Amino acid sequence: MQKMILTLATVVFVSHFSLALAADPNLRQAQPIPMPPQRGGSIPQLQLTPDFLYQQITALQQQVANLQGQVNLLRSVVQITQNGATIQAENLSFNAGKTLTMYSGKETNLTASDNLKLTSGKTLSLKGGLDTTVEGAGKIKLKATQIKLNDGTQPLALVGSAVSGGKVITGSTSVFGK
Repeated sequence: MQKMILTLATVVFVSHFSLALAADPNLRQAQPIPMPPQRGGSIPQLQLTPDFLYQQITALQQQVANLQGQVNLLRSVVQITQNGATIQAENLSFNAGKTLTMYSGKETNLTASDNLKLTSGKTLSLKGGLDTTVEGAGKIKLKATQIKLNDGTQPLALVGSAVSGGKVITGSTSVFGK
């Protein structure tokens, strides 16, 4: 309870003092008031002048104004309700230094009006717990130095490949099946 009274008293003092400064600019030129040393005496004494306090109050007011501007900007981009949150921006980037994990309890949809690209510097894996469907309204292109269907090791026959006894003799050297 005593901390609250002291804090409230300090706020009242500073507000009265700032009003006094606003009313009488000559008050800023007053002589410094030496403060008693803190417990232990190792902290140097502060010289609290009206000008110093005015500068500190002005700096704090500027910081509060900057923070209010940032909060207003966040409110214009992020909408939070009891049922969810929406981030809506012209451009949005997620940048994780190591790992980015997204989890959905039921369903996840990635939708792009034009193009959707998934890129990995090393391995890209897509895995479905039941079925996986790859569907394109146009062509589906698979490009790689080797394509393996079901981890196959046998060359697949192409149009014009020689097949003998159920084995591909002159099949693909880059597409394998099982």
